[in-house]
Amino acid sequence: MLLARQVTAFRLVRWIAYCAFVLASVTSCTVPKKYQAGKPFVYKTNINIEGNVPDKLQMEERLQNQLDDSLKTRVISYAGVRRVLLKPPVFDTVNIGRSRIFMTSLLHSLGYFHPVIRDTFRIDTVGKKQYRAHISFTVIPGKVLRLDSIGYAFRDPELQRLALRQQDKSMLKKTEPYTLQKVSDELDRLLTVFRNNGYYKLHKEDIYAEVDTVVAALIDPTLDPFDQIRLLDSLRRKRENPTINVVIKQQPVKDSSRLKKFYIGSVTVYPDAIYQEEFDSTIHDTTHIKGYSFIYNSRRFKLPFIANNIYIRPGSLYVQRRYFRTINNFTSLGAWQNVDVEMVERYDSSRPLLDAKLRLYPAPKQNLNVSFETSRNVSDFLTTGQLFGIGLNGRLLNRNAYREAIQTVTSARFGIELGTNIIQTLQASLAHTINFPKFISPIKIKTDSFINARTLLNLNAAYTDRLLLFQSRSFNTSWGYEWVKGRRREDQDLVGQRWRKTWQYIPFNYEYTDVKKLDSLQKLENKISSYKFAFNDGLIISQIMSLSTGIEKDNKLTLLRGRVEESGALFGLIKRLELGSLARFVKVDGEIKHYINHPHSSWAFRAFAGYGYVYGKADTGSGQIVKENNLPFFKAFFAGGPYSMRAWPIRRLGPGSANLYDKPDTSGIERFGNMQIELNTEFRFNITTIAGIKVNSALFVDIGNIWSTEFDPVTKAKIPEASFKLSRLYKDLAIGAGSSLRFDFDFFLIRLDWAYKIKDPLFAYKNDGWFNDIRILNGQFQLGIGYPF
Repeated sequence: MLLARQVTAFRLVRWIAYCAFVLASVTSCTVPKKYQAGKPFVYKTNINIEGNVPDKLQMEERLQNQLDDSLKTRVISYAGVRRVLLKPPVFDTVNIGRSRIFMTSLLHSLGYFHPVIRDTFRIDTVGKKQYRAHISFTVIPGKVLRLDSIGYAFRDPELQRLALRQQDKSMLKKTEPYTLQKVSDELDRLLTVFRNNGYYKLHKEDIYAEVDTVVAALIDPTLDPFDQIRLLDSLRRKRENPTINVVIKQQPVKDSSRLKKFYIGSVTVYPDAIYQEEFDSTIHDTTHIKGYSFIYNSRRFKLPFIANNIYIRPGSLYVQRRYFRTINNFTSLGAWQNVDVEMVERYDSSRPLLDAKLRLYPAPKQNLNVSFETSRNVSDFLTTGQLFGIGLNGRLLNRNAYREAIQTVTSARFGIELGTNIIQTLQASLAHTINFPKFISPIKIKTDSFINARTLLNLNAAYTDRLLLFQSRSFNTSWGYEWVKGRRREDQDLVGQRWRKTWQYIPFNYEYTDVKKLDSLQKLENKISSYKFAFNDGLIISQIMSLSTGIEKDNKLTLLRGRVEESGALFGLIKRLELGSLARFVKVDGEIKHYINHPHSSWAFRAFAGYGYVYGKADTGSGQIVKENNLPFFKAFFAGGPYSMRAWPIRRLGPGSANLYDKPDTSGIERFGNMQIELNTEFRFNITTIAGIKVNSALFVDIGNIWSTEFDPVTKAKIPEASFKLSRLYKDLAIGAGSSLRFDFDFFLIRLDWAYKIKDPLFAYKNDGWFNDIRILNGQFQLGIGYPF
């Protein structure tokens, strides 16, 4: 039996962390330093936006950036307690006028029709020679100018045809706000369309946007106010909902070659190029493969393999997309550290040609790396490399195995997992991965629209010693595919944004775990019935599908991840395997993260949910066939620790509101479940910088729990409080909250978290578990490496 014990040193660290959190929460004051005595200086500048404006905080930040430099202040924070205003600029009313012009220009670029900016200031006298100037701007953006009609009027018929053909993908949409950025994006989009159709020499200065001249005058900052009134009167029907028309046109032709379609001429490839060296065909070897000319000085790469990865083909129309895809493809293969494609114009044939020179500069073939690392367990209890703790890694990388840019990685690891009893798990593992830069499949799969399509073969062996509980040996091998796919989203709120989806499909995943139970675990099996079925030899023959994607827009970042794994659907039909160690289950989990970033602070949100449906059977050895109820322990969900519910130690929360694990003789054992729900929120903010180390903090709230199927060891009856039920969700949810002190070394971050159990489902019978035994020192300290999510 394992008991949760606290040592004296651990309590001392808790005291230090708590004192640091109290110190960081003290209200700060701002003290000016090195100001010009006897002259007023800028102490603070505020911007207040009035009216119903979307993304008001973001607009306020952008307006702050438009302030004249002489109205900006530099504040240095020391431990979050003392703030120093260093060398504040002398106050001058001229700078207020300049700032108004800058802010007005920004609002015009964002499509605001007739902004009004009022300014006020006051000067406070502090002491004898300190004159503090407080400046305030009140901004009324006014009516936003919206797009009415969008048209194209190109002089060249072919350009007009291409523009109209792609009109549905325009960045300019009717009724959307008119902004200069959207107009610029539309010009870039059209330029890409033209270059993907052979117009190699067409540039952005060759096309322009013409807007409605009457309405355009209203956004001219130099226009006389009386003229604006006159124009407004002429547009009184548009006064409440002002609109603007945009027509994309072509500049007069100055260079006729810009309107010619180019084709690919010769393509010369240098697979092992050397910096500052020109190749001479009389010295180096040359050959021709699939229409490409190769000039090389070694047999380091297989030339047909390189030819298959080139997308610009002799005689074909120049397509900018294929040009960039060729560069990105060789860059992602990893065997070359630099890729350069030079296009040379040639006019000695019936049509303009582009001769391409593809220079590939090889990277070092092998790399040996020995490192000290930290890792964490996301959902699996035993999987190699997923335990939270510290480890020593050795890693050998071969970037060009078999002369086809096939990457192989051989790694060895020894690590320990840290828990309540300081060291609670020892682990050693050896792994070998082969990364093929293409799909290897018995059926032909078209991968032209995929990015970084690859086939992965993994071999992994591991040994885990969970002190006083069990020893396990495991072997894992898998064969799968990974690829990236990008697609433009046409939703109104996401116009111009690009979602990159990373897919992974593993059709064959084989895992076998051999478990040697120790006396402590065997005793626990008599008290926790689920342990009899969870901690056994485990065989998993599964397939896995996962997807991760993300989008970044302005100061917001959203990441999504989903994963599905099923085991035993086919091989479980073999009775000997099903009644043996083969686990049959379907496990689904998903996660979404959302970040809102500001200059000195940020909000971070995370939601995670997972469920495992178990439908296998087991032979107890006495001829009795029983139904399995829980996932294997190395596939189960758990909560608690520095990356989950931080008010609880790792694997010490749940299941549900059951008290089965909280009896005196079972309080220190692991808890795992078939289902998990978790919500996390953090407000992160900067404190100060000490000796180049960024000291930051955060306030956080964690909500969640796990659920499983449990039975009473005496009555053998099912414990309803341990299973998920929607009507009990409120009682079962645990809530923790606390603060954090973080030391950011740029290449890694040390995190000290202190959290309290705000709502403990164990005490759901008493006030639904709210604020049970809340004391100053009755919190939970967590040491983490990196951000929790």
